[in-house]
Amino acid sequence: MRFSSRTPADLTPNPISKAIQKAVRGGIIDLTESNPTRCGFHYPPSILESLGKPSAFIYDPQSFGLPEARQALADYLNAKGQKVAMENIVLTASTSEAYSYLFKILGNPGNCFLVPTPSYPLLEHLLRLEGLELVPYFLQTLANWPVDRDRLEKAAPEACKGLIVVNPHNPTGTFLSGQDVDSLGRLCEENQWAYISDEVFSDFTYPGHAFKPWTPSGSLSFRLGGLSKSLGTPQLKLSWILLDGPAKILDECRDRLELVADTYLSVNTPVQRALPDLLAFAPAFQKQLMARVLHHRQFLSEQLQGLGPAMVWPAQGGWYALVEIKGKRALDEPIVLELLEKHRVLIHPGSFYDFPEGCFLVLSLLPRPEVFQEGVVRIRKYLEEKWGK
Repeated sequence: MRFSSRTPADLTPNPISKAIQKAVRGGIIDLTESNPTRCGFHYPPSILESLGKPSAFIYDPQSFGLPEARQALADYLNAKGQKVAMENIVLTASTSEAYSYLFKILGNPGNCFLVPTPSYPLLEHLLRLEGLELVPYFLQTLANWPVDRDRLEKAAPEACKGLIVVNPHNPTGTFLSGQDVDSLGRLCEENQWAYISDEVFSDFTYPGHAFKPWTPSGSLSFRLGGLSKSLGTPQLKLSWILLDGPAKILDECRDRLELVADTYLSVNTPVQRALPDLLAFAPAFQKQLMARVLHHRQFLSEQLQGLGPAMVWPAQGGWYALVEIKGKRALDEPIVLELLEKHRVLIHPGSFYDFPEGCFLVLSLLPRPEVFQEGVVRIRKYLEEKWGK
């Protein structure tokens, strides 16, 4: 049987996946863990009580989500300094679903979207599943990872329908500069592209840093977020799209999104009814996660300081750390395999994120402190053995 080209032709596990399958049987230290519910954060049982409200048993299908849930989200975002109107919020079950809704209304099979590189590989799969193409635009391997704007404009084909940005970026942890935001926004308006800003990690901005979203005047803008990151509850399955743009085109956009959303009606009622209470817990969760992330970053930097070719890249937000192994003809995949097979530590290679050059390693900053610290100590010892202090 011939399957659709929307899924990869070859599903054979890569060498790292095979090594993981073999290694987990003997136990490993997993420094790729990004599921907050497995990392020992405190979730008071009371936050789940609202999921059992009697109103959760009443099915009231609303294409964009229940008005009271959308208003609660608008109030939460406005309290954080954003200007969001309830009517410009669309609830979805996940950020992946939010992307799929947007790809459905914006692109036809064969069209493409500009995606930053390096980038999380999920976007390629989401585009492929909609019959769309990914065209990379590159972030320069410089401080704060600025956009290579000259290459971007040359790379964009006529079939381009939109541009995706990630703030803070995964995995570099950097925000677009104000200059890059303005430049990319103007480019979208000049070409009538959609501007899609993935802001799922924006609640985790490091002290001393800030991000100002782009405000469109002549084209559509979509900003994405969700409970998976903001509340550390990926199992509750609620995300959102914030719409912005000129009134006339925005009205048509809402109509088309309503058709798509009404076709799926995917967001469950209990989590919508509970949303006001859930969001009340968000600041407490974000505070404890930020404390851990900042502590882990400091520990990692201290352990690798002065270690020959190893460098921890500065970041402005998010919950990943990026380590570069400079020179020495280093290759990321062999390093990851050796760490896994000889030292029982799992990290991600930069090639997982399509870094176009250099040797990069990516670590999650979420694991429990004792797990993270033991993993980092093993990484340090490995680097010392391989390249010396």
